[in-house]
Amino acid sequence: MRLVWKVTALLALIAFSAGVGRVWYSVKDGFSIRRIGSALPSQEMHELCRENWLQGPFSYLGRGRQCYAFESPDGRYVLKIPRFDRYEPPFIWNMPISFFKKRRSAIGQERKKRKAFVLNSFEIASNDLKEETGLLYLHIYDTGASLGQTTLIDKLGRRYAVDLNRIVFAIQEKKRLMMPQFLTALQNGDEKTMDRIFDSFLAILKRRAELGIFNKDPSFMRNFAWEEGRGVQIDIGSFYRKDELDEEDAFSFSMKESCGPIREWLGNLDPALLRRFDHRLEVVCSGSY
Repeated sequence: MRLVWKVTALLALIAFSAGVGRVWYSVKDGFSIRRIGSALPSQEMHELCRENWLQGPFSYLGRGRQCYAFESPDGRYVLKIPRFDRYEPPFIWNMPISFFKKRRSAIGQERKKRKAFVLNSFEIASNDLKEETGLLYLHIYDTGASLGQTTLIDKLGRRYAVDLNRIVFAIQEKKRLMMPQFLTALQNGDEKTMDRIFDSFLAILKRRAELGIFNKDPSFMRNFAWEEGRGVQIDIGSFYRKDELDEEDAFSFSMKESCGPIREWLGNLDPALLRRFDHRLEVVCSGSY
């Protein structure tokens, strides 16, 4: 009986500790300085980053599927740091149990592929879509450049000094989200603004398609911003190419995949809006292939 009580107490302690850990994780929004991955070994020289882009402290803004985001003091820039911990096997998979041993290799390979996909997407954004993503600077490889340190402030207000030479990060312009502005224009019956938002949104999709670039994330306006008549895609972790397609097919399939979710949403919301969008799509893409 005493053994049963001891086992029960141990299990209760484990459950309590796990619960406390989960609450603490939620309070911090999952951020930890240990979750920031190191820059990769140098492969090529990159342009130097303008100093004023990196002046902190950067305050915690939120997290997406791929990155933690921090806002600059003047609100003009967003510092994005990949959540590399998502690509590491869970602690439990390191336990010396045969079932875990068999699965560990497969899981490790799958997460390695996901990490490579995100880093490749970042480079596509940097090389081909800087204007369309508002991307100012990307640091993946340790180039030996002296970027110095900056300060990160987490959700709880705690400060961390970070050596920028040693981590992977991206700096983007900070713009207002597109979706709230579209919904406001819709509510106010502001057709001119709706058309301008549609045109900015479609111009980004068109440019991506012309370059044979696809977007893995089916979300549409949630991942886009719009300010002063210019649209940008703020998600930079979902780009890829289909090398087996020729230019014409890549353009057609990319546009179709990108427009599908918003066409479905607009059709359910108001068929007249869908017709308006399709008209803008025809205007923006006229003459393409």
